[in-house]
Amino acid sequence: MRVLKFQTRLPTGQIEQLSIESERVLIGSGAHCEIRLPLAEARVEHVLIELGPAGVFARALSFEPPPTINNVPFTQAPLPPGAMLGVTGTQIYIEIVEGAAAGGAQQQQKKSSPLLLVALLMMVPAAGYLFLGDDGFAGGEGEDLTPAAPELWPAPVAQCPQRDPAAALGFARERMAVADAKRERRPFHVQDGVSAVPTYELAAACFRAGGDAASGGLADESAKYLRREITDDFRMRRVRLDHALATEDYVSAQKEVRVLLQFVEGTSGDYVTWLSTLERKLKLKVGAAENQ
Repeated sequence: MRVLKFQTRLPTGQIEQLSIESERVLIGSGAHCEIRLPLAEARVEHVLIELGPAGVFARALSFEPPPTINNVPFTQAPLPPGAMLGVTGTQIYIEIVEGAAAGGAQQQQKKSSPLLLVALLMMVPAAGYLFLGDDGFAGGEGEDLTPAAPELWPAPVAQCPQRDPAAALGFARERMAVADAKRERRPFHVQDGVSAVPTYELAAACFRAGGDAASGGLADESAKYLRREITDDFRMRRVRLDHALATEDYVSAQKEVRVLLQFVEGTSGDYVTWLSTLERKLKLKVGAAENQ
């Protein structure tokens, strides 16, 4: 059991410590936030802290004023050990401790993981699956015709194409900037987020080849976090599609198919072909329903 330990230094000099057993922690002035700051210091929801296999990741939810990591504004970024998270004049230090090491500090009940929803939705029966026959849509009696979804990435990038250390560092910085930009665009273009993962991995490999292990670790943490987050999102979208098909909610199914096609953009295979065919069938189905 891992616990997040927060040490918060307020502008008044007061120091507060709190240990929270949760994968997601909200920092803000709202009464529902786990780490509550004065109204003058933070918005209702200012920063989201997430604990994953790769470590601690911070996501800015408000930019008035922008939160910082070691005095550098950020949108989404890993939080290395010892880093200072700043919100206006408040300084917050976060570390991961094992449950037994949390001592007598206050702990809050662990929240449900998003994967729990996936597990529950997996229990939806397959009786409502679409049978993609010549007649367009016919109910399939418990038959799951969905091909296996592909892996979004090959094995993590481990080698830098630049052999000279100075060239490797320059290339790593350029790839890191590209990956950061792709991650920023992810909410608007899913494929940018997907392609940011190997770009971060390449940056990490080249930072290490250039002798900058610290920057390599930062790039590697970014890649691991984004890989996990996108994989969970991809899985959730597939479950939502299954549920929409099972309940014959074709409008929702059409939306999920379009998003899933963005995840697998530029790839091929049975799953991509199935999605493309399903999109055409759903378009006809939804269009016919609207014309009735």
